[in-house]
Amino acid sequence: MRNFKYCLSDIPKQHRELASLLGVDLYIKFCNLYGGSNIYIPTIKTLNNYARKDNIIAMSEDGHTVKEIAREFDLSTNYIR
Repeated sequence: MRNFKYCLSDIPKQHRELASLLGVDLYIKFCNLYGGSNIYIPTIKTLNNYARKDNIIAMSEDGHTVKEIAREFDLSTNYIR
């Protein structure tokens, strides 16, 4: 298959914002990996929840009490357990 040199104007209008954000070369790689499939892109809130969970686990492994962890993240002790 022939390799083309793409520019932003070659990208369909509905995808130009993404291509502009990623850069055209990375957008082309993204298309090669995921083209034709449906993918879920999480919200920043979801990403924050995953990061918070990882921090809670790390604090627990470092020996912090449930009460300390709950206070740190402004969550209930039941949620932390």
